[in-house]
Amino acid sequence: MRKYIFTLFILFTLSISACRSEEITHAAPILEDDWYVRMIQTGGFAGVNRAIEVLSDGSYTVYQQAGGEGIKGNLSETELAQLEEIIKNLEVSIPAIKGGCADCFFYDIEIQSGGRKMVFQLEDVSLPDSGAGELVTFLTGLMQ
Repeated sequence: MRKYIFTLFILFTLSISACRSEEITHAAPILEDDWYVRMIQTGGFAGVNRAIEVLSDGSYTVYQQAGGEGIKGNLSETELAQLEEIIKNLEVSIPAIKGGCADCFFYDIEIQSGGRKMVFQLEDVSLPDSGAGELVTFLTGLMQ
């Protein structure tokens, strides 16, 4: 009987914690000398799996498929300044509970600077309210 009550208590506790709707908020690291931002986009109807990495010197590489060769490019000074401004003002809120989304894109984003790293994942449903929409739009624009 004790085992049964203990098991019910654990299940009840877990179910309450699973219903929490708190958001986790992340602030981007301060951009220092050498930094990078990397985004991997997966999902969608066609099963997209592509990535982009932008370095602090403005060089970037786009990978259209995992394991494929990268296409290299360079941001203009204006584009690099725009990206730095987006990252500087970035504050990402990620809902603790994400809704299901058939054929959504998923965005794995990593920003590293000065030994600090910010890593988060979003999908199309949570993107509009996350605070990261401008960054995702900028990076997907480069991937085109």
